[in-house]
Amino acid sequence: MEKTILIIKNEFNLFLEILFPSKCVGCNIHGQILCKNCINNLRQAERPTESEIFAVYDYRDPIIKKAIWKLKYYHSSQLGQKLGELLYEAFIEDITEIKMFTKGSPIYVIPVPISHDRKKNRGYNQAEIIARSFVRGCTATYSRGWTAYVAVQPLLLKTNIIYKNKNTIPQARLTNRNRRLQNIKNAFSIKNKEQIKDKIIIVIDDVTTTGGTINEIIKLLKKSGAKKVIGFAVAH
Repeated sequence: MEKTILIIKNEFNLFLEILFPSKCVGCNIHGQILCKNCINNLRQAERPTESEIFAVYDYRDPIIKKAIWKLKYYHSSQLGQKLGELLYEAFIEDITEIKMFTKGSPIYVIPVPISHDRKKNRGYNQAEIIARSFVRGCTATYSRGWTAYVAVQPLLLKTNIIYKNKNTIPQARLTNRNRRLQNIKNAFSIKNKEQIKDKIIIVIDDVTTTGGTINEIIKLLKKSGAKKVIGFAVAH
């Protein structure tokens, strides 16, 4: 059923693309949702993050900010897919190093969940769109045989382990670091604990600011038996 829905969505997106060709979110050039020239000029993340959290781009970059905004509030799934590809490409060497700890097991990829009410109202979770593309990037690379760069084990998307147990104030509305951390405290719960015992896990989000959201999930996964957990975000 889920596969059928995905096929229908992909065909619908293709139909929309024919009617309304993509324009680059940065320069409005037709035919690309984010062109190579704009990508090459994106500001790289330089501000420090938490020790186990890594980001690719600086959220203050106007193109990145616009791209994430359109993904989050206008369901631009193409942008989410592109950001997932860029996230994978940025950390491809890190993934290769991480796989040395897996002992033959897949690396789990967990998108930061949103609350049930928010997902119902919005219709999707932007972090999950990014994470799905991130995982597909590994599968595509592996299938082409780029063994010098890709982990032997595929990445596996897991959306049935971490869930948000309450509605919280959107982190973007809070400017105080302590309020952000308190806002997200104990906001996540875990199920299917047996699946993560001794696993290597990557947590995916669109933006990390204080690192509180990803860090809360990392602590929860470690407490529940995960062997190693790190966080990847598109922007910081």
